[in-house]
Amino acid sequence: MTTDFGDAPNRNTLWARVLADELGHLGLEHVAIGSGSRSAPLVEALARDRRLRIHPHVDERSAAFFALGVGAATGRAAAVVTTSGTATANVLPATVEASQGEVPLLVLTADRPASLRGTDANQTIRQVGLYGEYPRLAIDLPLPEASEPGLARLREVVREAWRATIGVAPGPVHLNVPFEKPLEPTSIPGDVPDGLSAERGLDVADEVVAGPGRTRALRDRLAGRVRPLIACGPTRDPAWGLAALELGRALRCPVVADPLSGARFAGRDGDAGAITGADLFLGSERVAGALAPDLVIRLGSAPTSAAVLAYLEGLEPGTPVLRLDPAGRRSDHLGRVTETILADPGGTLDEVRDLPPADPGWLDRWREVDTAVQETIAPRLAREWFEGAIAAALARALPRDATWFIGNSMPIRDVDAFAGDGGRSVRTIGFRGASGIDGNVSGALGAATARGRPAAALIGDLTLLHDVGAVLTARPLDVPLVIVVIQNRGGGIFHLLPIRSHDPPFTPYIVMPHDVDLEAVARAAGIAHRPVASLDSLRHELTGVWERPGVRLLEAVVDRERNWAVRNDVVATAAASAEAAL
Repeated sequence: MTTDFGDAPNRNTLWARVLADELGHLGLEHVAIGSGSRSAPLVEALARDRRLRIHPHVDERSAAFFALGVGAATGRAAAVVTTSGTATANVLPATVEASQGEVPLLVLTADRPASLRGTDANQTIRQVGLYGEYPRLAIDLPLPEASEPGLARLREVVREAWRATIGVAPGPVHLNVPFEKPLEPTSIPGDVPDGLSAERGLDVADEVVAGPGRTRALRDRLAGRVRPLIACGPTRDPAWGLAALELGRALRCPVVADPLSGARFAGRDGDAGAITGADLFLGSERVAGALAPDLVIRLGSAPTSAAVLAYLEGLEPGTPVLRLDPAGRRSDHLGRVTETILADPGGTLDEVRDLPPADPGWLDRWREVDTAVQETIAPRLAREWFEGAIAAALARALPRDATWFIGNSMPIRDVDAFAGDGGRSVRTIGFRGASGIDGNVSGALGAATARGRPAAALIGDLTLLHDVGAVLTARPLDVPLVIVVIQNRGGGIFHLLPIRSHDPPFTPYIVMPHDVDLEAVARAAGIAHRPVASLDSLRHELTGVWERPGVRLLEAVVDRERNWAVRNDVVATAAASAEAAL
C-alpha cells in the first residue's frame, strides 16, 4: 500500500488519506497545489502518496492552468488543490476553459465547516456552486467521519467524480472538502476507532456510451457521395485526427485540419496528408465555390480559421453536414449541422474506410490549389520577418514528438495559415474552449511536464504578461521548454477588426501598448533570454536548444504595422495563386 490508514492520528487525516488513495488508484498522477492552511490535510495526504507528483504554485490561477495543461497533453485528469476563500475563485477561468475545451480537470477546494457559511468567520465564502454551470459534477462533501460506511461512501463519490471528469464529455469536476480543526496530523485519542477498515471496496465498471447503428448511419450517408470533405477542428484526442487522415486517404477526399486537430502535424506525407492552406484560399468566393462538397463530416470543435468557418456556413443549401460526437451534442454555432451521430469519431471513421473512393479528381483539385498556395508563400516565409514566418520557422524546427503549446489570439491563426504541417509529428496543445489568453504560460508548463518531451510555446507578449507569475515562480523543468514570445508591443490581433481605423480609442485602449522589458522579466525569473529580430537569428537560437532542459525565452521583436502590411500582402498573393490554379 502506498497509503497507510492504520496510523492516521485523527479523522481529518484519515479522510484525506482515503480520498488521496482512491484518486491514486484511479490513475491520478499530477497534483498542482496552492498555498494555505485549510487544505493542509489534503496536501499532507497527497504529498505522502508515492504515486503522485506534486507541483506547488504561489498563484492558484496558475496552478489550475498548469493542471489543465497536463490534462490537455495527456487526456488524463490532473488535480488542483486550493485552500478556502478567494483562493477557490482563482480557479474559475481554468474551470471555464476545461468545460468548453472538454479537458479533464479535478478541482479540490478545502473549506470551512458548513456551519460557518454566511457568517463573519475568517476566510469563509460560499464555495458550493462557485463555478456555476461549468463543472460536469459538483459535490459538497460532508465533514470527515471515521466510520466504515462513511469512508466507503467517500470512495464511491471519488469514483463518481473521476468518471465524470474523464467521461464521454470530459471536463471539470469540483469536490468541495470541508475540514474542522485540527488541520495538522496531530493525534486525537479515540478520534479513529481501533480496527477500522478503510481499504478499497470493489471497483464499479464505468458505463460505455455507444451510438446504436452509428457505423451503418455513416455508411448510408456516405453512399453515392462523390465530393466528401472532412473538416477537423480542435480535438481533445489526436487519434481522431489520425483516423480522419486515414479515412481521407481511403476515400480520396480532402481533410481540412485545424492546427489542434491531431491531423495537421501528424508527420504524414502525400495522399495521407492534410490540406494546410485552407485559411489562405477558402476566403476567395471563386475558390470556395469551385471546391463545394456534396457532404461534410465534422469532428471536434469549431475550426480556428474564419475562412473555413465562412466556407462551412456558406455551403450550398441541402448539403449534408454530419457531426460525430461521443456525447451526441450538436455544438454547431453555424447552424449547418444536419445530423449528429453519437459515436467515438476515431473508431467509427476506421470502420468505414472500406467504402468506395470519391471522384478521382476531387482530391486532386484541392491538392492543386493547396500546392499552388504553398509554393507561392514559401519564398516569403523563408526570407521575410513577420509573425507568419516566425510560426512557420518554429514548426520546422521542432523535434519529432515535441509538445507544442500554441497560444490564442494571433499565434494560433498564424500557425493555421502559414505553418503548413511542419514536416514531422508533434503534439499540439491549445486552450480553444473559451479562447482566452489567461493561463497560457501555466498550461505550457503543465503540458511540458506531463509529456516529458522537448516543448515549445508560441504566444503573444500580452499573453505572457497576463500569466507572468507562472514564469517567475516556475519550478525547474527536466525537459526543455522554449517560449517564443511575439513582441509587438500590444494586441496585434485587433488589427483584424474594423475598430483599427478609429484611433483613438484603438491604440491606447484596444491594442494596449506597453513598455515592459522582457529581458528584465527573464532575469528576475532566472531563465535564459534571447532577443531575435530576423529569421536567421531565430533559426540559430532554435538549433541545438532541444537537448538543454529548462525554460528559455526567445523574444521575437516585430513591428506591428509592418507585420500587418506584409501579412496582408502575403494573404492576397496566396489567394490570387489559388484562383489561378483552378
